[in-house]
Amino acid sequence: MLLGTDYMRYIFGKVEIDTIQKRLEGKKLKQTERNYLSRSIRPKLLAAKIVTEKNIFEKIKSLNVSSDKKLIFNLSRYGYDILTLKKIKKQEHLILEDLIALIIIKNPKPRFIEAIPILLLKNKIDKFKLAELGFKYNICSQLGYLLEITLFLGNIFNIKKDLYDLLEYFKKNKEKNIKNLAGKKDDDYDAFLIDTSPKRIKNWNLLGRFYDEDFIKIAEASL
Repeated sequence: MLLGTDYMRYIFGKVEIDTIQKRLEGKKLKQTERNYLSRSIRPKLLAAKIVTEKNIFEKIKSLNVSSDKKLIFNLSRYGYDILTLKKIKKQEHLILEDLIALIIIKNPKPRFIEAIPILLLKNKIDKFKLAELGFKYNICSQLGYLLEITLFLGNIFNIKKDLYDLLEYFKKNKEKNIKNLAGKKDDDYDAFLIDTSPKRIKNWNLLGRFYDEDFIKIAEASL
C-alpha cells in the first residue's frame, strides 16, 4: 500500500491510486491506466511537487498563527486579556461584531469561543448587526448559546445587559442541523459529544464540552 493513502484519497481517486501503485511496482499498465497517468495523475503530482518546493503548507500554517495573533490583539482591545502574557504587535482593528462572527466561523478554538461572553458583557453591542451576521452566516445557534451564557453570567456578576430581545430572535432562528461549536473534528468525536455535551448547549442544537462552571471561572478572572 502507498504510504499516507488516507491523505492521498483527498487528491486521487481509487483508480488513480491503484494505477500509481502498479507503476511503482513496475507492472504493465493498460491503455486506460496510461491515460489516467498522463492526463490526471502526472499534473496532480506536479502540483504536489510545486506545493512542496515552495513550502506552501508551512506558509499556510504560519498564516493561521498570524490569524491567532490578530484575534488575540483584538480580544485585548475589547477587554479580554487572559490569553497571552506576550505583547502582540499592532494588528488590523476589527469591529466587535465582526470579531465575534470571525471567531465562530473561521477559528472556533475553545479559548476564543470562551472569550465571547466576556466581550458581550464588557462592551456595547450593535444588536442589529449581530442579528444580521447570525442570519447571513447561519450562526444563530452559536450566537444564541453564547448570548444565553452572557446573560447567565450577567445575573451572577450583577451586570445588566439589554439583550433578551436578541436572545429571543436567535431562539426563533436557531439552525435545525446539529453542529459542533468548536468546529467538526471527526465523526467518532462528534458521537462522543452527543453523550457528553451539557444540556444547555444541546438545547441550541450544538455539541461541545463547554460548561457553565468554566465560563464562571473565566468571568471571575476577567471581569
